[in-house]
Amino acid sequence: MAGDGALRILRPLLQFGFPLAGLIVIGHAVVISMGGDIERWQFALGVLLILLSFSARLVPAPQRR
Repeated sequence: MAGDGALRILRPLLQFGFPLAGLIVIGHAVVISMGGDIERWQFALGVLLILLSFSARLVPAPQRR
């Protein structure tokens, strides 16, 4: 199928890209909070990005031939 290539790329991107971005955002928020400027929205955004990795389960696995 023509869409298998897109699914083969989309699933790992959702599975590993969002958590990596979430960890980077949380790490940045931790570094900033050491200076006394705690921005809770950055922590929330990081957690949201990590939780979005579960959306990879909604993408069907490519069929093996």
